[in-house]
This record gives sequence, C-alpha cells and structure tokens, in this order.
Amino acid sequence: MEKAPMPNCRSASIEVLGEFLSDRYSAKRLSESEVQNLGISSSLYTANWRIQTDIRHPDSSKAIQLIVAARSTFPFSVPHIFTHPKLEVLKYPHIEEQGRLCVWGEEVTFDPQDITYVEHLINHSHSLLEQTISGELDEDFSAGMLSYWGRSFTSPLKEKKATSICKVKNVTSRQIHVAYDSSKGVIFADTEDELKGWLTNIGLKPSRKLCSTTFLINLHEAWKPSEYPKTLGEILSILKTQCADYTEAITAISYILSSNRLNPAFLVQTNTPNGAIITAMRCLSGINTRGNAGQRYLPPVKAGNGFRDDRIHFRNLEARCAQVGIRGMEVERRDPSWVLGRDSNPSIRTTSGTTIGIIGLGSIGSSLLPLLIKAGFSKFVLCDGESLEAANVGRHLLGMNYVGTNKAEACKNHIQRNYPWVDVLYAGSREWFVDDKAVEALTTKCDLVISATAEWASDKAIHGMIEDSSLLCSVVFCFTEPHAVATHCYVNKAGGFSYGSLFDNTGRLLESCAKFEHRTIKETHFCGGVFQPYGGVELSFGHSMIVETVTELACEGIQDDSYRVWIGSKKLLQSLDGEWNQGWEQKYGEIGDGSKILKVV
Repeated sequence: MEKAPMPNCRSASIEVLGEFLSDRYSAKRLSESEVQNLGISSSLYTANWRIQTDIRHPDSSKAIQLIVAARSTFPFSVPHIFTHPKLEVLKYPHIEEQGRLCVWGEEVTFDPQDITYVEHLINHSHSLLEQTISGELDEDFSAGMLSYWGRSFTSPLKEKKATSICKVKNVTSRQIHVAYDSSKGVIFADTEDELKGWLTNIGLKPSRKLCSTTFLINLHEAWKPSEYPKTLGEILSILKTQCADYTEAITAISYILSSNRLNPAFLVQTNTPNGAIITAMRCLSGINTRGNAGQRYLPPVKAGNGFRDDRIHFRNLEARCAQVGIRGMEVERRDPSWVLGRDSNPSIRTTSGTTIGIIGLGSIGSSLLPLLIKAGFSKFVLCDGESLEAANVGRHLLGMNYVGTNKAEACKNHIQRNYPWVDVLYAGSREWFVDDKAVEALTTKCDLVISATAEWASDKAIHGMIEDSSLLCSVVFCFTEPHAVATHCYVNKAGGFSYGSLFDNTGRLLESCAKFEHRTIKETHFCGGVFQPYGGVELSFGHSMIVETVTELACEGIQDDSYRVWIGSKKLLQSLDGEWNQGWEQKYGEIGDGSKILKVV
C-alpha cells in the first residue's frame, strides 16, 4: 500500500509556520543533512528552523541557537525546541536528550488553529534557557528528580523496574524487606508480612531464597545529579550523618550485607517540593569476607573481632564499602497512597484501617469491591454461598473464567490479583449465618458490614445478631427495585434495626419508588426459578452512591440512620411500562424525571 501524502491542511500549516518564524524571528529552515549534523532525529520531524539568540553557551561562549522542530502532527502537537550547541544533560535542569528543552508541562493548553501560540512557546523557551544557564532553576533538580535520576544510569535491557510498596509517610532511615524474582523484578516492602502478602497475591511463593532484608535511606533534601553516589562507602557516610551513633549506621549497612544476593539493592526516599519520591540503588558487586566467599554476613555489631567468619572489623568495613560500586535503578511506587490518588487522597488514612464485611457478592456486592478499594479500603470479609453462573456475568464483577467458582472465593482471588495490597481476612463459601467462622469474622473483625443479599432471611439473621449484641458495628443494607429503576442504601446505626421498618414481616417493601401493574420477574427453565431482568449499566449509579455513603460513614461516622436512594430515569421507567409510586413521593418527596439521588433521612 502506498503511503498517503500529508493532508493539504497540514502542509499548509507548515508553510504558515515557516513564514511566521521567518517574519518574526528571521528563522532559517534547515535541510535534512543540517538537521542530522545537529544530532536530531530527522525522521521524527516534518520541518526544522534555526533561530539565533543572544544567550551564550556557558562552555563554548558561542551564541545558542533555538531549533524549532515541527512534528508530523503539527499544528495539533507543540513543536519541540532544541538548543545548539547542546547543553549537557544532568548539568542543567530542564535539558533532555539531544539538547531538547522541557518547556511546557501537560497543563498548558493552546489553540492549534491559531499558529501564533508558537510565539509564546519560543518566548518561554528563551526565558527558560536564560534562567537555566544562570542557575536560577537549580532547585528544579529536586522537584523533578525522577526525570534526572532515570537519565543518570543505563539500565540493562532485561532489568525490570523495581516495585516499592513502602509507606512514604515514614520519613526515617530504617530496615525494610525485599524480594528478588527473575520475572517480577525487585520488590520492596516495609514489613515481612506485607512483602509475603504481596508476593502471595501476585502468585509467588515467599521463601528464604527469594526474600531478604535491606535498608531504606531517607534524604531530607534531594541530591543534585552531581551528588548522586557512586559507591556504597558514600551511602555509609550519609547514614553516619543521619544516625544517632556510628553503630546505627553500621547496622543499617549490615542489612544489605546480610543479603543472600550477589547484587543486593536498597531504597532511597527523597522529600521534594512535589512530595516524597522513591528511588533505588543496586550494588554492582557483592561483599565477601576473606576466605568466606558466598556465605552470608551477620550484622557486624561488635568491633575488633574481624577474624570471626561472620564478622568484619568496622575500619575494614568502611574500606570494603568504598570499593563497592552502586548504580541507580528505576522504581515504580505501588503503595496504596500513590496508586489511589498519588498521595493526594485525604480519606485513605481512615479507609485503609477500616475492615468491611460484605454479605452477598452478587450484582451489587461484587461490583462494590473495586470502588471500595479505590476509595482506600483494603481489608475485607466476604460471604456468599453461591457459585457464579454464566448468566450472572452480564451484571457481575467477575467474568467467564470464574463460572462455577464460589462467588466469595472468586472475588477474593480477583481483587487480590489486581490489587495485591488488599487483604481478605475471610472468604466464606456457605450461607454466612450457618458458618461459624463467617459469623466470627463479621462480629470480631469488621468495623462496618454491608448487606447486599436483598434476602429477608439474611437481613433478619443480622437483626438477631444486633439484638443479642454480637454484632456491634453499623450495617449498610443495599437492594434494588425491579429492573434496577431504583437502588436503595440504608445505613443502620449500630445497636438498632430501624431498617426493618421499611418492610412488612415477610420482607415485602412497604413503599417502593416505582410501581408496575404487571409481573416484573421472569421464570427460568428450572422448577421454581425466577430472575429479575436488568443490566449492569442501570446498577452502576447505585454502586457509586453506596460506596460514597460507606466512605462518608467510615471517615465521618453517623449520629443517626441515613437513607439514600438512587432514582433512575423516568425514560427507563416508562420504557418498562412503570410509573412513580405516588405513595412513596408523598412520604419522601417528588421524583420528577429521576436520574438523581434522594436523601430520605
């Protein structure tokens, strides 16, 4: 197939840009060979222009030229700006490969049909260049440290990014735990239990061969690229300035020396103006005691006994550390604080410490799980006595690969694989009220219980536990009306069962939002089998309302019961030959066109 020619409108934009740059800056368009001589990849750009400036290169004293490089997607993408002669990467902030300037961030907007936006780009580039060379922006090395850190070393092609689930709220240098795996890479965690839980959830079996200890060094100020350490001896010196005494620094280093790995790694936490960041470093060679190669170190806590097989003299340790080269590693933070809001979710501190029990993992209960997790909840007790059927998949969290599996166990497997920091304390595969372990987990481990069965027998069992004071936490009851035209969320304050006032003694809802003159359930092909027809889209609004309510309850608490209802659209109701129930409207308020949340209590 022949390559399609550039659209006429795009060719015209390039011509207009050339005329604009020529008139405004006396810019000269560069030939392809001239672009290649500058070291710029000509294949990435449609056209390039040279603009003279009065700014002198700090090394050669030559006047710096700005190279305006228009990409093939111009004018819908901003041109790249390069410097010539090039400024050295890592010596000056905001300088990228080939001397490219990092001028505009993602927050800058422009009108692609008004080509004069390029004038603002060039003016900003000129100003940025002046400030960069003068040193005014050196503090930006700290704010954008991850960009410069990644450019300071060359990673082996096969090396994966390290993973950190350590909490950045802890700003102390400390011992942490680490796992080394050929497929998953290096994984760091604050505690051994957190590391083992993560490994188990991603399908790895924790073992002594896989796991080890290391340390995290906390920096009060970020390094500039010229300060990035090159040896373990430099790390020891930094630790000595931060620790209360010399022994603490030695003990910190001993964590990495105790590793059973040839190239052990450790973490560096840096506090920057944009928040805490995590980076890592790996030793380029192991450290072995004389005549004891390959054996593990024990912490060298005593001075003067360096002739023992498991000890090394303090002064010898410093000499050895000075000889051990280190290099940076890329790290991806996967701790909940970062994943669930980039350290900007204020509710996580509360939600992460709240254990939620969910009774019923059907169309409502199962779909609450990912939303609850994204709100910061990470500890669950799950209860459901049924297995997933193919006909459930259309309005369930789980897909076909879980058909035939118990819903609670399948949900546990699914969420822990996708959110490895989540801990399911118990997953009951029987009816919860006849499962002693489920009852124990709900009554002793949960801070909040969500009942999503829409089964009166289950709700009455909860009532019994409330009455005998075995269940002391609040309960959120959730159910949906026929065709999911309305989803109800009732927060029952701890110690009472006012929720029961919505029903008669057989579990029939006394006042529904919607009214149908016809039978709304359909029979299945099994004797006595029925189902309520609706899809996942109708339910999705109710899911959000329930999770919002649960999050408020966990973070703010409640003084009284709370009752909210998501009312679907009137259009949906009428398409199903239904109407709003006047009795409900008289009691709780006018519904109108629907598509809204009504706070009844």
